[in-house]
Amino acid sequence: MLIKPDKVTKKRKRETFEKLFKDSAPSYDFFLMLVLSAILVSIGLLINNSIVIIGGMLVAPILFSVLSFSMGIVVGDIKLMKRSGEIILQSLLIVVVVSLVISFLTIDKKLTLEIFSYAQPSLAYFLIAFFSGLAAAYSLVRPNLSEKFSGVAISVSLIPPLSALGIAFSFLDFKVIAGSFELFFLNLIGVIFASLIVFSVFKFFEVKDSIEKEIKAEEKIFQEEEKEKKKEKIEELTKQVKEAAKILKEKKNIKL
Repeated sequence: MLIKPDKVTKKRKRETFEKLFKDSAPSYDFFLMLVLSAILVSIGLLINNSIVIIGGMLVAPILFSVLSFSMGIVVGDIKLMKRSGEIILQSLLIVVVVSLVISFLTIDKKLTLEIFSYAQPSLAYFLIAFFSGLAAAYSLVRPNLSEKFSGVAISVSLIPPLSALGIAFSFLDFKVIAGSFELFFLNLIGVIFASLIVFSVFKFFEVKDSIEKEIKAEEKIFQEEEKEKKKEKIEELTKQVKEAAKILKEKKNIKL
């Protein structure tokens, strides 16, 4: 007997987006966890240890940014898409650079079977990413399944291919570089396409106004932070000018 799921209310949709928006924010915590994830996954790849790789995938927050990008497409919000896209690109660069550094620091480094396994794009990986994306987006919408999200994140291979890419750069192995990048892109497309379906089915475009308010609120915070930084710079510059003027005045009095 098929039991129909409870209807997702507008309130629940707003709460889902607020959580997604918060967890995908380009904060210190977000990038710290990303760096730690890249370190763990890189080490796991280099020592050929799948358990360490899984541990690194668990703490990676990049999936939230990918889902946020899908949400932006569904609601037709260019600002949300741009925000999420920039975070994904920044995350890509950070993971690749961190993995490259870890590879250089590792003694007796070599391309392991785990590294090669994340440089072989195939339809199977796309299907895994697609169905994992469905599960991730659905568990995000359903509060009773939220604890399943971290488990689903393990099956979405986003960080390992990027780490394999960074490591491959240290070896200048262009075959692995191309394969790992293709696998990352394939997985990324799979997750985006799957989450697009989930967010469309649940009609998240109905809470577009709330989404726009969240984005404007974040923009306002960033603007205030920029103003505060400029103010601090001006105060520091003014202080330096006053100190320089004081020193010049003291030197002038000594000469007299």
